[in-house]
Amino acid sequence: FRSALYQRLGAPDPPDAPISLRLADAQALYDSRPSQAEAEAKAPKPQRPAPDAEYAALIEQLRAAVAANPGDARGLELLAAHEERLGNLVAAKDAQRRLVELRGDKASGEDLARLAALTIESAGGRITREGEDALSRALARDPRNPQARFMLGLLNLQNGRPDRAFPVWAGLLAE
Repeated sequence: FRSALYQRLGAPDPPDAPISLRLADAQALYDSRPSQAEAEAKAPKPQRPAPDAEYAALIEQLRAAVAANPGDARGLELLAAHEERLGNLVAAKDAQRRLVELRGDKASGEDLARLAALTIESAGGRITREGEDALSRALARDPRNPQARFMLGLLNLQNGRPDRAFPVWAGLLAE
């Protein structure tokens, strides 16, 4: 039964490789990640229904208000949330980045985790160096943040290190 299960779910075709080679391959994968701009250019754009005219007009007013008052934290919060809702992930990430910059040392772990998530989403789910930086900042501010910890596991998995992803996710599951 296990053999049949492995044939169905496992990876029976690739030959086994020494751990040193697998670690070198994982490092090469990590080092060759695309830039944020490259990943965003290749990322599929979310397909969302067109907003109704009243909502679209309100969003345009919000964009204008934030442009006129770039130091308005609440405006930036709303802009990030609504741009994400519309599927404008790069614009949502940029608004969240500006919010984090505005708050400086007072930016919360949640603010930083949201920036990391938007950076990753705008890159099509790929964790670029920019996404990893936002993730590191979120974890430095709040090492217990579940969303940031999940994304840390994802970073490791994307770069060929399931051995590092599993303990992170197992800890989240246990909690």
